[in-house]
Amino acid sequence: MAIDEQRRDFLKWGALVAAVGASPARGSAKAKKPTSKKSVRKKLPKRVVQYLRRLYAEDRRAYAFRDDYRGGFGRWQKDARPALCRLIGLDKIATLADGHEPKVDLEEPEDQGQYTRQRGRIETEPDVVIPFWLLKPSGQGPFPLALFPHGHDPIGHDTSAGVYHSEAHRRKSLANDRDVTVQAVKKGFLAIAPATRGFSVDGVPDVANRHGGRDCRSQVMHCLMVGRTAIGERVWDVQRIMDWASALTEIDAKRLLMMGNSGGGVVTIYAAACDKRVTIAVPSCSFCSFVSREGRIYHCDCDMVPGILEFGEFYDIAGLIAPRRLLIVNGRKDTLFEASDVTRAVNRVRTIYKAAGRPECFQYRWGSAGHRFYKDLMWPFVLKAMKTSGPPLQG
Repeated sequence: MAIDEQRRDFLKWGALVAAVGASPARGSAKAKKPTSKKSVRKKLPKRVVQYLRRLYAEDRRAYAFRDDYRGGFGRWQKDARPALCRLIGLDKIATLADGHEPKVDLEEPEDQGQYTRQRGRIETEPDVVIPFWLLKPSGQGPFPLALFPHGHDPIGHDTSAGVYHSEAHRRKSLANDRDVTVQAVKKGFLAIAPATRGFSVDGVPDVANRHGGRDCRSQVMHCLMVGRTAIGERVWDVQRIMDWASALTEIDAKRLLMMGNSGGGVVTIYAAACDKRVTIAVPSCSFCSFVSREGRIYHCDCDMVPGILEFGEFYDIAGLIAPRRLLIVNGRKDTLFEASDVTRAVNRVRTIYKAAGRPECFQYRWGSAGHRFYKDLMWPFVLKAMKTSGPPLQG
């Protein structure tokens, strides 16, 4: 069964206990196929819906954005951003890292014609080594920086950087616009495709099959036992890459794009919400409310953040990116999310950008297909944002 089919079957059976991600996991156990469409669409019992609505009531969310938030938009962001960083465990990761200085090893660059491609590794905390691809345009720079975290794909950083393992891999990648790091370097970015922890490397693999054969679930369970989260670790990793890359002489660190599809889009939203160095964020096929109107959870359990709905909803987290530029893209044929819940969440983000006084900095697009990148929708927004002058966008 194809990876995306495994993921969709898993979601349809309602087996998730999470808070934000998308797409499938390495080593996923095959789920049983539903016997009929009717069984797939089975609704939650009325009492369960009532129970979940009581649990998820918006008035219990401490950092949900409200027009009447004391001190207004600016005060809300100052309160909410550090609270989110603590909730996903960034402070605990920093404490355990105990002043660790990330180490970067780079191999010799390979000439690809319009650019060079270089394999690298960064030790983001002791005993955690994240491989990445560094794609650099011809010329001296300074170049804007772009980071492309990937979702549930064991070779996702290879896919993004155009390092294909077979002709079939190449064809599928290009058909779904997955070579985003290559696209970026050809547009003048110094582009980095890092592996995402728990999806491909340096997670905690499910060697004993205690987590359904799903390495991403094994990763989050080991994190939760010590007050960390997998999404926090992923944000930590891209922040350490930002630290290193921003110090390169050929980088213009004031222009930093982050883009990802599926679970990579989730990393993009959280990282941009927590770190104001990201000036443009483009999450693809990853944004919706955490829960449906009746209480079903939409996203992968590897993105579980305990107490997240006591903090706020996913649109509140996305709102922390304001007034910096944000483009959210979803696929009309992507069955992971209900369109009505996507629209509801998007409208709440739009409200926050209006409160920030920069409604033009947020845009939303529907792609015509399914769970994939949409380069024809993404790059016009990014390139326009790169050229647009105006007041500083460091929200």
